[in-house]
Amino acid sequence: MNKEYVLNLIERAATGSAFKGGHCFACGGEPTTGQGEHIIPRWAQRRFDLSNQTLTLLNGTQIPYRQLTIPCCQDCNNGFLRDIENGIVAYLEKPNFSDPSARITIGRWLCKIFIGLLVKETSLSIDRKNPSKGSILSEDFLQDFLQAQFILQSARKRTVFHSLHGAYPFTLYLYRIEPDDAFGEFDLSTNLIGQSIAIRLGRVGAVFVNDGGLQFEAGQRGPLNLDSRKLHPVQFSEVVARVHYKATLRDATHSYASSETPHEIVVDQIAVRPFSNMPLRDGSWQIFRDWDDIECAHMIQRYRPFKGPPVYDPTSGMFSTTLSNNRGGIQSSKRFLRQRP
Repeated sequence: MNKEYVLNLIERAATGSAFKGGHCFACGGEPTTGQGEHIIPRWAQRRFDLSNQTLTLLNGTQIPYRQLTIPCCQDCNNGFLRDIENGIVAYLEKPNFSDPSARITIGRWLCKIFIGLLVKETSLSIDRKNPSKGSILSEDFLQDFLQAQFILQSARKRTVFHSLHGAYPFTLYLYRIEPDDAFGEFDLSTNLIGQSIAIRLGRVGAVFVNDGGLQFEAGQRGPLNLDSRKLHPVQFSEVVARVHYKATLRDATHSYASSETPHEIVVDQIAVRPFSNMPLRDGSWQIFRDWDDIECAHMIQRYRPFKGPPVYDPTSGMFSTTLSNNRGGIQSSKRFLRQRP
């Protein structure tokens, strides 16, 4: 049982000074002299043939997955982070979409990847030819992701969550993925504005939002109630886009009360705190800004893994979808893939 006080570690790890000094991203301590932590772990790089594939950073440059490393100390790398990785490997071997305990493991792992990507971008120049312009991301930006850091760090010891919207203080949807060699077995996308991240790993797809679970207010099973359903990779990309888009509309946060003993953390989600204090007709407060179908269509187009027909046709005013058919079920992938140019 880890007796170190995790709440102190979070405060140390999430400060800008820790990132500027190149300290361990997971505890703020001194890193080892090795390669550090691979943001996308080596087992995933081998399993999904990612070593020579690249990720596009915020400034448009591309970096190979094998070079996506960040400072990490030996205790964190070989301790709680390894436990999280082992949990993900075991889950992929035998996915259980109805197991709530698996979702906290996946949520923590996605927080680790999300924070890792942000930390990496704080260490890279936005213009390599002119380093004086600063880094791609400011170190202070990571403090906005304090809750994601807390979810990650809660793996260090037994943690009890009392959440308002679900079992855990975040939104997470899982999907069964229909294999299609044309689209590969791996995909990764993020939306910094909405603090959301999505990943497709073989036959499992996951979408996470660092929102305290607010998207569950619109439905526990996500867009079109598809959580745990089988989707083609293109359909998964549309679900991802819808979740990313809704994440950008969030207009509230939460207040928390946390306590810790040497053996346990208890996290109480106390209340929803609106940003804009916009009252609705029923007397409640607005927690999401109004949905715009055209904006969402552009988001779907952005995350779609092929250049198909437009999601929104301004001439006809019609929208297309890869998800639902005219009988309210899931559309056959053969139907929309035939439309590919």
